[in-house]
Amino acid sequence: MRYLLLLTTDATPGAVPPPAAVLQRFTVDLIHAGVLLAGELLADDGLLVELQADGPCRIADAPALDTSATALWIVQTSDRAEAVEWARRLPLDRGRVEVRRIVSGAAAHA
Repeated sequence: MRYLLLLTTDATPGAVPPPAAVLQRFTVDLIHAGVLLAGELLADDGLLVELQADGPCRIADAPALDTSATALWIVQTSDRAEAVEWARRLPLDRGRVEVRRIVSGAAAHA
């Protein structure tokens, strides 16, 4: 099964982002284990696009929240427990990792 691991970290002014070397080391661990399908760092200059059925969409600078998406990885694991275990291995003392199963095709509509 494929899973998205989405790392969010503190986005308040003055917060220190996770060291790139730590994220790179985690990515290398995923590669060595043979589970990484994709991995990317995310820029903090995103846009918010709000879609509305009864009106035009609204585009604005990303909302100023207390957390910001920092990196993502797509992994191929045998089950959810293995994906969660990989999320727990991320060597950070702060942050949050969202684990989401990726569905496609007929499974997405089931």
